[in-house]
Amino acid sequence: MRAVITVERHRSNLSSFLVGNVAVALLETQPGISEVRIENETSHRATISYRWKDPGTHSAGIAAALVNAGMQLV
Repeated sequence: MRAVITVERHRSNLSSFLVGNVAVALLETQPGISEVRIENETSHRATISYRWKDPGTHSAGIAAALVNAGMQLV
């Protein structure tokens, strides 16, 4: 199944990096996620799609990984 999420930089994170590449790298480390790609990106927000195997079990890991990198799900 293919999923789509939107992530953005957390307001407290004043970094100048584009969030898409960092979010892709984080998603690629999550179990069961593959074929990660950026669908759309601005300076502070990115829409990312990916293929995943186990419905319902990946959300908490993704959210936690993003928070640790100064980003959040939108």
